[in-house]
Amino acid sequence: MKLSHSILIGMCSALIAVALLRASNFAGSTELQLVSQPAFDRVMRTHTLRCAYSSVKPYFVTLDTDTNMRRGLAHDIVEQMGRILGLQIVWAEEVAPSQVDDNLLAGREDAMCFPLWPSGPMAASLDYTLPVDYMPVYAYARADDTRFDGDLSKLNDKNLTIPVIANGAAKDIAEQDFPLAAQYSVTGQPDEAHMMLTVTQKRADAGFTDPFSGADFMKNNPGTLKYVQNVAPVRVFPESFAVAKGETKLRDMLNIAINQLQESGFIAATLDKYLGEHKGQYFYVTGHWHQ
Repeated sequence: MKLSHSILIGMCSALIAVALLRASNFAGSTELQLVSQPAFDRVMRTHTLRCAYSSVKPYFVTLDTDTNMRRGLAHDIVEQMGRILGLQIVWAEEVAPSQVDDNLLAGREDAMCFPLWPSGPMAASLDYTLPVDYMPVYAYARADDTRFDGDLSKLNDKNLTIPVIANGAAKDIAEQDFPLAAQYSVTGQPDEAHMMLTVTQKRADAGFTDPFSGADFMKNNPGTLKYVQNVAPVRVFPESFAVAKGETKLRDMLNIAINQLQESGFIAATLDKYLGEHKGQYFYVTGHWHQ
């Protein structure tokens, strides 16, 4: 009996030791994950959120050179997020959306405070917040071109061409939905207007862009371009802010503020303030109050 009792005590001790070792390893790995989020730690230490931004869409963020003050849709939302979270917002540096991951990973800024469309290629280096809204993307063709009306799948043809920008949404759409079509890479001035210009100049057959860019192009170039008729949007993208990959505590904190601003109607009202002429072309986040 004494021997059996000793064996039982020994087995229990061994099991307890294994359990404690596993708990220690788990706690250590969890602690490592928690402390390896330098942007969050920096924001908490300084009570400041350093923002990267872009003026590629002026209604999001633009600089008034007379007063050296920034304004715009994203500016107003982020400043209000700062008030909710008790953070000072510093608009630190203008950064091209395609280069923001390098800045955030290097710690130059804490967050990209210009809404981005989350994409697969950027998912390895960025974490995205909850969306502030949703933006559709439509297909556009020349004003006299009816080939794709009612059936956009006809664009998936090796004899047809789609304009794209490297690492842009149009390129992802072309490769995923229209893999047979050729691609015309827009360089030099790789923007939405120049993509649409390739369509009107017959270097490409149809292109993809958001309704704001499409409307601006058609206003400035009347009679040259049109929506492809009787087809759905090719995409509806969430528009989200971003932090460096792994900065989950910072992302979650920003999400708390975004959710409060959705629930209060602040984001919907701010969208309408700056985008009123486009009302109906952007989509509110469902489940939240809006007019």
